Amino acid sequence: MRKIVFLLLAGAAIIAQSGAQSASALRALPGAEAALVQSNWFWAGGQILSLAIPALVLFSGLGARLRHWAAFLARGNWYGTITLMAVFFLALNAVLVLPYDVWHRYAVRSSFPGAGWWIGEGIGFLVRCVAAALFYWLPYLLIARSPKYWWAYAAAASIPATFIALIVLPVWVDPLTTSYKPLADQNLYTEIESMSARCRVAHIPVFVGGNDTTVVGLGPTSRIILGTDLLRGPKDQLIFTVGHELKHYLLGDNYKSILVIFAILLLGFYLTHVLGNALIARFHARFGFSELSDPASLPLGIFILTLSWLCALPLFNAYGRHIEFEADRFGLELTHENHGLAQLELDAISMGDVPDWGPFFRIFRATHPTDGERIRFANSYRPWARGERPVYADVCKQPPAQ
Repeated sequence: MRKIVFLLLAGAAIIAQSGAQSASALRALPGAEAALVQSNWFWAGGQILSLAIPALVLFSGLGARLRHWAAFLARGNWYGTITLMAVFFLALNAVLVLPYDVWHRYAVRSSFPGAGWWIGEGIGFLVRCVAAALFYWLPYLLIARSPKYWWAYAAAASIPATFIALIVLPVWVDPLTTSYKPLADQNLYTEIESMSARCRVAHIPVFVGGNDTTVVGLGPTSRIILGTDLLRGPKDQLIFTVGHELKHYLLGDNYKSILVIFAILLLGFYLTHVLGNALIARFHARFGFSELSDPASLPLGIFILTLSWLCALPLFNAYGRHIEFEADRFGLELTHENHGLAQLELDAISMGDVPDWGPFFRIFRATHPTDGERIRFANSYRPWARGERPVYADVCKQPPAQ
């Protein structure tokens, strides 16, 4: 018990220190570090809930009762039972998490959610239910067909499923909540085409919408999304950002992410196989089921997969930061807009970002380098000025001399 208390206190200390900056001339706005600490607490609370809810459903025997009701409504149909079981659990989870989400939003914005937030939550729930109907039956089919090796087949099946999701989401799902339009500024589009031509790519779809700049989709649906606010900013920041995103587009970073996701799912499904069967053998009386193939095991699978994801998160985030750092390098080599990158990050700090995070945020939440790291990199990285060969010289030609 003392070890558990010690670990909880140590975790609290790490979270409390997570807003602390490293030695740097950059300074956060007053209150920014406190806001980051608050954000970390809410994030940690959300993860605890994501584990506590399936555990509660399992150990209370509620999972078995939900499966009984699902089987009754589905009239014993195997697929219908699994799908209704998933919908019941998703609905229960949404209801239990809702007060926490409302409290979180109120703490951040000092106001209760408006109609847009509720509509977004409803759409998100419906999307999760559709995903459950499309995919949740597959692991149970594989367990029935291959009880020993279903976990490997399930991970392999996740690859085409991820491909389909990444192709479908940008075209049919994301526009349900955000309006995206083709880039209308022909002068800017011509400049983007000129940059891509130096990388031997003829045409790149560019859309504008939302508040995030990113590359989405795969294959025919792959496209660059420019955040609406970015178009209102200085041109050097815009050009650098496009160069940064071109790296993701040209070098297939989304495809690389699929391989990483496959590795994480392979580990998660394997742990579900090993730990799931061990827990069922130990607690089957409390769970109300004795086989992993029983649809009542859904909360158990969700619990183990969630725990596996949290354990893999530090490595996944480190990989993401590496990819984003290389995209910064690519963008600087393609555009030479060092000032644009530095000013972009300074603007983020002026809007409330913390220049350099503490260990908790970096380990569990940070998918990008810190603003401070990106500013220091922008101020120091100029191999072309020193007559050195750029890292991505074989991918894209250098910009014409000014």
